[in-house]
Amino acid sequence: MNARTAKRVLHDVLVLHAALWIAYLCYAFGVATSPPEGDWFALREFARSFVEGDWKSLYSDRVLSSGNTFFFRYPPFVLYLIVPLALVPAMVAYALVCATQLVAAASALLLLFQIRKPTELRLNIVAVFGSAAMCHVIVSGQTSALLALVIAAAACCWASGRNTLAGVCIGLLAYKPNWLPVFGVFVLWRGGLRAGMATALTAAALALSTYPIGFGVWQEFVGMSIRTGEIAAGYAAYKEITLLASLRSVFGWTVLTKSVWVLCLGVLAAFSIQAIRDARPLGRSIALITLLAVVANPYASFYDGFVLIVPGTLWLAHSEDYPARTWWMVGAWIGAYWFWDMAVSYYSAIVPVFPEPRLSAGGLLLGGWLVTEAFARPHEGAAASAPAITIHTLGLRAAGPEANGYA
Repeated sequence: MNARTAKRVLHDVLVLHAALWIAYLCYAFGVATSPPEGDWFALREFARSFVEGDWKSLYSDRVLSSGNTFFFRYPPFVLYLIVPLALVPAMVAYALVCATQLVAAASALLLLFQIRKPTELRLNIVAVFGSAAMCHVIVSGQTSALLALVIAAAACCWASGRNTLAGVCIGLLAYKPNWLPVFGVFVLWRGGLRAGMATALTAAALALSTYPIGFGVWQEFVGMSIRTGEIAAGYAAYKEITLLASLRSVFGWTVLTKSVWVLCLGVLAAFSIQAIRDARPLGRSIALITLLAVVANPYASFYDGFVLIVPGTLWLAHSEDYPARTWWMVGAWIGAYWFWDMAVSYYSAIVPVFPEPRLSAGGLLLGGWLVTEAFARPHEGAAASAPAITIHTLGLRAAGPEANGYA
């Protein structure tokens, strides 16, 4: 099989997998008498409580008619964003969620193409829309495409030297605070204190917007956040894609698990810092930081894997900046994760011959991808054209023409 035929076969396989969520939408809107009670439905129920003034129940456990228990784990200002779901019929609300996520996914790709457009553009597009993560977003009605859009917008700003505006974009991640630490540090690294202040002020503005609601709702949110470990313990480890989940699936929720996790985070962070200082293309640095944000995350569910369109697209676009063997190694990690995600989420439902996996392989596969990316030194030509990273007295900032860029 030659390369052209292989690409064609891969393209067709990905298109076939995209048909999974397209068929699901056709069933949901053309056959079903009521929309599925996914995560979006729980968000709608919380929005209805907010609109009706029942604020005390916002952060209480919510059991739907399907028997599943849901938790509202977002900061209070997110309630403003989901109010429209409470004002329309359920089927319209589900359509609104799906349309928003599809537009966000397409917009994220367009922004990433602004950094560097892949030579295999069609293959990149079908790889995103034919992924298990795209199915998760549609079937569950989750907001992960918006998360990917925010990261892609920040990446586009970094690439064009608008570091302060990138800081504003990262500040929007306050709606999922567990994603802030890694990206917040990178904001300081690229743009210094000015960009860091932009991130902090954006997050503060979002928090202050809840003043009319009152401080009590924030107390409830903190109480829910404290229960994160308890909630995670009752969640199947294989449905998470972090290193912590992988370790928990092996050692259980123990002190040993947490200790090994902290040690591994230190090692992975050191690898990433050294790699970024090797003057690699900015797109590859953004890919590396995004991977670190996923792997090091205390909580990232299977649907959050949609953010991997950022490092995946940038890997494909920067194919000439890798040694050939290393580029294929990264591709192997991506393929393994893609198959794992699809197999445990959808193949097993269609052909239920395997029990639920005990091992959470997602975090390990992404960790392998991260380490391979970190040790993949750029070609000399690519390194020569990339800006070097230096440390300044008042903050961390990228040296080079884009270091002085601002919004």
